Amino acid sequence: MSIAKALSNAVSGLTATARGTETVAANLANAMTPGYARREMAVSAQTLGGSGGGVRIDGIARIVNASLMAEARSAEAARANAATLSTYASRMEEAIGIAGDPGSLGAALTGFETALQSAASRPDDEVRLAQAVDAADQLARVLNSASTEVQKSRSAADQAISRDVAALNVGLERVAYLNRRIAVIEAEGRDSSSLVDQRQRLVDDIAKIVPVQEVAREGGKIALFTKSGAVLLDGSRPAEISFTAAHEISADRTVGSGALSRIQFDGAELTESQMRLFSGGSLEANFTIRDELAPKLQNDLDALSFDLHQRLTDSTVDPTLTATSTGLFTDAGNRADATSIVGLAGRVKVNAAVRPGDGGQLWRMRAGTHAAAPGVTGDNSLLRAMTAALNKPSGALAGSDFEGVASLSGRFALVESRVSTIRVNAEAETAIRNGQADTISSRFMGDGVDSDAEMQKLLQYEQAYAANARVIQAVNDMMDQLLRI
Repeated sequence: MSIAKALSNAVSGLTATARGTETVAANLANAMTPGYARREMAVSAQTLGGSGGGVRIDGIARIVNASLMAEARSAEAARANAATLSTYASRMEEAIGIAGDPGSLGAALTGFETALQSAASRPDDEVRLAQAVDAADQLARVLNSASTEVQKSRSAADQAISRDVAALNVGLERVAYLNRRIAVIEAEGRDSSSLVDQRQRLVDDIAKIVPVQEVAREGGKIALFTKSGAVLLDGSRPAEISFTAAHEISADRTVGSGALSRIQFDGAELTESQMRLFSGGSLEANFTIRDELAPKLQNDLDALSFDLHQRLTDSTVDPTLTATSTGLFTDAGNRADATSIVGLAGRVKVNAAVRPGDGGQLWRMRAGTHAAAPGVTGDNSLLRAMTAALNKPSGALAGSDFEGVASLSGRFALVESRVSTIRVNAEAETAIRNGQADTISSRFMGDGVDSDAEMQKLLQYEQAYAANARVIQAVNDMMDQLLRI
């Protein structure tokens, strides 16, 4: 081997070890950086004139386990979905209350029944009659408050959908831009790894909103599809996704009535079945809250309110009532109608006729809601009849989620139980999804930068550098010897 060739081989070796050292340093520095993929230097033997000519750097390879990355994204989408539903369930349990808690629905009903019994023991005592009216007011307020919280949760979900769609559009636009930049850089033969890292982080964020499948395209580009096959990006421009948020949501505003929007995809609003194209992430969870879970709870509250209204608007309980007159509990001052009870829980109020602050008289709790005179002060028949009516087993309202016959307290307890069960199940699902996501994330991180392996490579590069440096030193000594001859 000639001196020139030996020198060329050593110089190429020094260049390769320097580049390899840079790669190791970058890997160690970015070991915990989200979206960063481990780099490996690819080298091959260089041939000059049919014989060995040193080492050639073929490029820097970005090492990613594509199947594990896809699994991690699906797990993060499931985590986001479960966390959103769990937050809603906890909020609703706080609004409805747990059986036995002082501020729960059941406690308010129990307080009203207790006040009626106390008033029945001394029907002439206006203090006890006032306590019964206050307890009725408290029961109405608890129902009003629960209904308000349900609608607030729907409004919050609607706004979250709007934010998710906006973030989805921004993310897809950025991915499309990076696709174009990466294609240009790779066409010029330059390293695009840093841009690919940015793109991976963007796709990771998109996958939390809606699970995606990533498909490689030529020129370093990628295409994105939802798990159910909707094309989010395949080419230079992403799909057009839009959503019209509602300014205010009430119980009667639903998707079915046309008052609320679904996703518009490429200019057309998706049908209920087509919404499955966007299932799996936080976006689907918010639609589930707005259009399924919260309306179902509102339906239960409305049915409870109507049951309460009907039990005390019966002429056999209060003889002063007619078929059209209002009872102790009203629909915003009117008699409730089974055909229009949507949102009744938010409107139920105590009849002004028994409220002194509204011009009513306390004695009507004893004599009858529409009584013209106080009657006999010791007559407790109406108070006892109202207590009995609340505890009497009765049939469920047609169209409600209640079945069979039950007392009012039984149905209140059933709603509390349903809400608590949903919360417990949601938290259990969240724990499972968190565990799965953390496990897969650990596997994915473990498949990335291994600091021990990188340090071993660094030692190998150090040894290779020293060996090539000795060759250059030997060539230098030989040249000195030749010059001295």
